[in-house]
Amino acid sequence: MAWGTSQVENGDAVTLLLAGAPARLSVWSQAFQMDSRFRVVTLATDPQDLQAKLSYNPEVILLDAAIFSGPEPLTQFLTRVQGAAYIVLPGGVPEEVIRPIREMTSVKGVFVGDVNIPDLSARIMAEITALRAQAPALAGRPAWQQGTTTIGGLRVITVWNRAGGTGKSTVATALALDAAQRGFKTLLVGLSAPDVSLPTFLNLKTTPNLSLWLSRPTFADGIQPAVQSVGGLDVLVGLQDSLREKDLLQRPEEQSSINSLAIAATYGGYAVIIFDAPVSGCYPSAISASNTLVLVSTPTIDQAVITAEAYRVVFQKLAGQHRVGASNVFVVLNRGRNGLLGMNEWHEAARTFAQSAGVQGFPPVTAVIPEIPEVAVTANAGRSVLTAGEAFARPIHKLGDLLFGQKTSDNGFRSDAGVVKLGPIRIRKG
Repeated sequence: MAWGTSQVENGDAVTLLLAGAPARLSVWSQAFQMDSRFRVVTLATDPQDLQAKLSYNPEVILLDAAIFSGPEPLTQFLTRVQGAAYIVLPGGVPEEVIRPIREMTSVKGVFVGDVNIPDLSARIMAEITALRAQAPALAGRPAWQQGTTTIGGLRVITVWNRAGGTGKSTVATALALDAAQRGFKTLLVGLSAPDVSLPTFLNLKTTPNLSLWLSRPTFADGIQPAVQSVGGLDVLVGLQDSLREKDLLQRPEEQSSINSLAIAATYGGYAVIIFDAPVSGCYPSAISASNTLVLVSTPTIDQAVITAEAYRVVFQKLAGQHRVGASNVFVVLNRGRNGLLGMNEWHEAARTFAQSAGVQGFPPVTAVIPEIPEVAVTANAGRSVLTAGEAFARPIHKLGDLLFGQKTSDNGFRSDAGVVKLGPIRIRKG
């Protein structure tokens, strides 16, 4: 048969899978990405892709049914859905087709032709809050804490600060390697022009690079052929011509924007996307495409002030232009040593400056990385910076735990770089 013509309880974002044609997904994803009550875990553009991505365990699926050839395959798919499904049917579908779809257990709403996203958002929040109340043991718990092996939501991360020389690229690289080691499909994107750091740190060629995306802004033509792989990590090296940095200064809705790149990468199944953002230039575009921000600083007074100013820029000057919530900002103090500020001293200086600028709630320091000469040596040699020593790897893994969850392998062990954990027992490999 053809088709025919409020805040969530506990403050946790509703995980959402969007499925439909690319044009419709672009509109939907823009709307939900600007709403901090939701976290879009992945996108799907055809039934096979959608079926595979059920493994992300979303609480909600918003589905444009036109990607199915008719009601029978749609119905078969919906029998396998455990979350709440909201279905947009093609215009002109008769009531006798709509009725059995509406009556399916997983289906919470059926719409014909289109849907009003603000109205639907309010409805989803009310219904998911009620569903969570019926299952309080799981309410508010991310997927990785429920015994699953998938990330508890898509992480699009910008690593940035307003000052150079803090080790942003080093941290971005280490964090991407950590995510890949946990088994998550990860894409690291360099946004500097010229991008010297990622090719050096990961022993990569300078081409292909991001220029391919700008000329062919699709996953199949602009991302996939430009990606270089290092172990389990995929890397999109940044532009090599500094005069082309202006090409990245595009509105989110434009086809070759950074936001469109993040959406296209999600089509490709990436669960973690990390932008290594420059001090100036396109960093607002990267932040607007992200749901998480990592601010990398060094433990000095001037860096505390600069980092507080960076935080103010994000939540005052760029307010309304991104979907990064205050709870998704993570501060990393890098290159600490004797004679510099301690973690508490640095945080107090940053908090005080932020407060004087009218910004409340400056985030705590998440990780402190000491000055380790071997990190630069390892990076310049093109080896994984996570092998530079436990003193560097440990705080990166701590940050990874907060961002990605403690990934559990099929045999029940939790793996870190060089370490296997079995309950309280730590066994070093090799």
